[in-house]
Amino acid sequence: MGATMTTLAWQELYKAALLELRPEHLRLRIEAAEAAIRLRLQELQNGEDGSNDEHHAMADALRGLRTLDNTECRPANHSVTDTPARPQAAS
Repeated sequence: MGATMTTLAWQELYKAALLELRPEHLRLRIEAAEAAIRLRLQELQNGEDGSNDEHHAMADALRGLRTLDNTECRPANHSVTDTPARPQAAS
């Protein structure tokens, strides 16, 4: 029972992160999915049954979550200090 529940848990949390449309909730969804994947990996190291397919799926999911985090959770760079100073025209 434990392995199946944990397998489903990380997959469902991963899907929830991918489908999250509210930017203010996205980082929490990503963190929850990553934590569930780490928990499942720990279970597999402790002797739970798992397949190579599941290992590959979790590795792919972690890469996808990192990409999602890097592209969608970055703070906007719209502040005035981020723009280079314009050279002053000589008078």
